[in-house]
Amino acid sequence: MPSLPFPLLALEASSHLCSALLLAEDGVLGLAERSGQTGEAAFLPRMVADLLAEAGLQAGDLGAVAVNVGPGSFTGLRASIAFASGLATGAGRLLIPVTTAEALAFALPEPHPLLWCALDARQGRIFIHRGGAPTDWTVALLADPPHPPGPVALTGDGATSLAEALGRPDISVTSARLPHAEGVARAGVARAAGRLGPLAALPLYIDPPRALLPRGGLRPPPTNAPPAPP
Repeated sequence: MPSLPFPLLALEASSHLCSALLLAEDGVLGLAERSGQTGEAAFLPRMVADLLAEAGLQAGDLGAVAVNVGPGSFTGLRASIAFASGLATGAGRLLIPVTTAEALAFALPEPHPLLWCALDARQGRIFIHRGGAPTDWTVALLADPPHPPGPVALTGDGATSLAEALGRPDISVTSARLPHAEGVARAGVARAAGRLGPLAALPLYIDPPRALLPRGGLRPPPTNAPPAPP
């Protein structure tokens, strides 16, 4: 069994709640959070510097850096993954990617037999992860959602909307609604221990980013992203 990468720094900036957490083998060493409408990932370097200082650590003392790669905010993902990658590379430490679905699943106090992650994609759409590969997401309309074969528990900020659309008594909504650095940390430990499959440290976009290139074209989604709906 591989040695676990403690202390582990976990970063989460895929939503309006930006968080950073230091996890040791015997518990949490420090936590920083910041909530806002946009641009909160820009505060990650200061949040991490303060966390390390308070714990009496330097970047070289870390065992690994875990970061949520999405789906989520385009800007938050780009900024947090770039920061995590630079920090891990500069310190010569392992970079551990984690998805939003994984971070939410590991935030729950106990595992569920069947767990779906539902993210609000706006305009009546929802992104759904129904298990399988970390990058295997479905784009669905709330007016016509996929139905699970049996009881299922839902995570994510679209969980309530999907439960209402399904309208079934065997659909439950969990407390895991927004990803947090603690879930990222616990999922990161699981991936480092080999309990989760491999994942590339690339932004996981479902829809292509709307960032314009100099000639007015659209920046294409990374190769590990499912195609956008027609």
